[in-house]
Amino acid sequence: MDSRRLATRLRWRVSRDPTLREVRDVACESRIAVWLVGGLVRDAALGQRGEDIDLVALRGSAKVVKRLQQTWGCRGFRFRKRGVTTWRFSVAGRQVDLVAAPRRTLAEELRRRELTINAVAYDLLAGRLDDPLRGASDLRAKRLRLPRPGVLHDDPMRALRIARFLSQLPGFRLDPAAAREARACAPALRRAAVERVREELDKLLRAPDPARGLNVLLRLELQDPVLPELTPMRTCLAGAGRPDVWNHTIDAIALSANRPRLPGASRVGDDDRRILRWALLLHDICKPDTLAHRPDGRPTFHGHEVVGARRADALLRRLRQSRELRRRVKRVVLFHLRPHHLSDAGAPPRGMRRLVRESGDDLPLLLLHAACDAKASGAPDARRRWGPLRRVLLGLQDLAERARRRPLPTLVNGRDVMTVLGLGPGPEVGVALDAIREAQESGELRTRREALAWLRSLKGQRRSRR
Repeated sequence: MDSRRLATRLRWRVSRDPTLREVRDVACESRIAVWLVGGLVRDAALGQRGEDIDLVALRGSAKVVKRLQQTWGCRGFRFRKRGVTTWRFSVAGRQVDLVAAPRRTLAEELRRRELTINAVAYDLLAGRLDDPLRGASDLRAKRLRLPRPGVLHDDPMRALRIARFLSQLPGFRLDPAAAREARACAPALRRAAVERVREELDKLLRAPDPARGLNVLLRLELQDPVLPELTPMRTCLAGAGRPDVWNHTIDAIALSANRPRLPGASRVGDDDRRILRWALLLHDICKPDTLAHRPDGRPTFHGHEVVGARRADALLRRLRQSRELRRRVKRVVLFHLRPHHLSDAGAPPRGMRRLVRESGDDLPLLLLHAACDAKASGAPDARRRWGPLRRVLLGLQDLAERARRRPLPTLVNGRDVMTVLGLGPGPEVGVALDAIREAQESGELRTRREALAWLRSLKGQRRSRR
């Protein structure tokens, strides 16, 4: 897209966006130039929808900030970083950042940015593009180029951001000079703020092509500084004729982005995509630790899902992920072999119902995880095993749907269990409730009276054992 067409498109977008219209009106009333820069301009050139707003104001920026504060009825938050003052506002659920640079020119301000494709500026006052670094040309060529040497060294986190951009922007390629500078930033990433690393990895994993972003991290030697726990996966072989554990993991993550018709995919929304991909990235993290060999030389990884669930939780805790995300990823990693075991066992009804019950709302994640894991295994018998596994996954999906449409009534609660069995609060209460639910699902218990009688019989069994 040439500069004239991009300016026309941005003019149209500003006219349709209430927040941008308010910024434009402030610029016009103050007669002070305010530029729209960054992701919104880039996304407009690529025909994508942008959300967060990045602005630059030079001379007169203090007046613009004051008028915006009055317009939006909030003071905003001011912070300084490497000598740059930024005002951050939250407007209608969107983040608006305004860089106040009264002592710099526009070209100097744009050269601070990490890539030229984010350094195209649209003048809201004049309605025209300013592109001193030829970022629009790089957008057309699908090229990621640095605005100046050393820009990544100013903030090594930008090297990580490059990998994220390559996962978000299909068809883009990295300029060789940018690749060399990104690789040189790897040691400094070991000292980067954990929260910033987490944010970039989250965005990379939610992107349209997360597998490419992860491979770029590896190629630029950025993975070991930020995810050192994954390093042993690259040298762990999964068996004769199969990819190593790292490449299997990458293939599984790629399938999660490219196979929308796999079992469970229709139930995994945008909010759960990050959880699924963290689980796929970490589900085999402990295969290297549990590697053993049968007498015939074939590798085994007994218990890797149990140890891996704990290791995944520790890694996510290190990255300061939320407790909820850690809990859900840990559960998927812990259960990720269960559908395969059910398939090998002939889909026993009791085991099927139990997995539906224990996985709860995360069943769609588990189904899609199992499908991606199986399709990416690379095993010689993968095609033969896929048919039975697919039937199990669809069967689990059907059981969950039926349970959702016709939920079973609650026959007894924890208080009932404690009263009948003479227990205090503790894990035994949950075990008894699970057993009752299991008997209810199989049709053995239908009424509260039957459930209480079952508990009394259990109490008798406990006494006889004593």
